[in-house]
Amino acid sequence: MKEEEKITQAVIDTKYISIEMSQLEPNEGQLDGLPANPREIKKEKLELLKENIQKYPEMLKLRGLIVYPIEDGKYIIIGGNMRYQAMRELGFSNAPCIVIPKDTSVEHLKAYTILDNNGFGKWDWESLANEWETSELEDWGLDLPIQESEINMDEFFDGVGNEDEKSKGEKLTVSIPDELAEKKDEIKSLIETALSSEDFSGIKVK
Repeated sequence: MKEEEKITQAVIDTKYISIEMSQLEPNEGQLDGLPANPREIKKEKLELLKENIQKYPEMLKLRGLIVYPIEDGKYIIIGGNMRYQAMRELGFSNAPCIVIPKDTSVEHLKAYTILDNNGFGKWDWESLANEWETSELEDWGLDLPIQESEINMDEFFDGVGNEDEKSKGEKLTVSIPDELAEKKDEIKSLIETALSSEDFSGIKVK
């Protein structure tokens, strides 16, 4: 049977099994040919994930860990290294897992590692802004971009000090998230245009 056929059958037969946390190992490159998990785990995101696991523990059954069996009854985590760390810190003794067939090639394991973390879709930011609660989205760990419409130059500069203070120069700092990095120059140009009037001549954009 070809590998693709075996994997297709494995998908059909897939079901979660409970595995003790002590049998699970994060992917640290211990399997020959499979690089270590390339995802960085940020402390603040890990804390958010832990909070959400406590609020919605049933999600772990819907999206368990993807693991690959190695020697001594151990398993390497191919997908879900961050979920594993969160569960371990929360004191879980077992984790719901999908076991990848032992005869799966390293090439497929490498693909699974990236595919499990890769988001192919694109958020509809307008829909999120109009139909979802911002506080909930942030609680769930979604990084919201700064929308251009949120920068109201008239309101922003209402509190700028007197003329003597302006003459000393004011500095405006605008943080641009990764999602809008490609528009950095465009946003800067818009701000500089807004500051081009005499009223704001002492303010510099960096």
